[in-house]
Amino acid sequence: MTILSKRSVALIIRNGDRILTVRRPDDDDELPGIWGLPAGSFDGTETLEDVVVRIGRDKLGVELIPGKQLTSGNQDRPGYTIAMQLIEAAMAGDPHHREWKWDSVEVLRDGARKGSLCCALALETAGRS
Repeated sequence: MTILSKRSVALIIRNGDRILTVRRPDDDDELPGIWGLPAGSFDGTETLEDVVVRIGRDKLGVELIPGKQLTSGNQDRPGYTIAMQLIEAAMAGDPHHREWKWDSVEVLRDGARKGSLCCALALETAGRS
């Protein structure tokens, strides 16, 4: 049996002591309505920079510049395994996402409890700083 694997990137974008958070739609297949981080999965032969630029362009409507990797992790989900990198990014402009806000990393606790890998990785990283 082949286990499907998905490579993804989640972004920490800072504004002082706050981070950019986005709310998933209520009809999201896996984590409806949770506040999390901007994220995306690799598509074919994309590089890390390609994915970060696409997240900025397609999901946030801004220019993003990738920074350093903060951490990474894996999680088994129904039907696949996700391998995620948590990356710092710089942003030019204000997002055009339907629901976004600058907030404390603590807003991610609910998402982490519900199984969000990006939320868990961000909280883990915040605990180390």
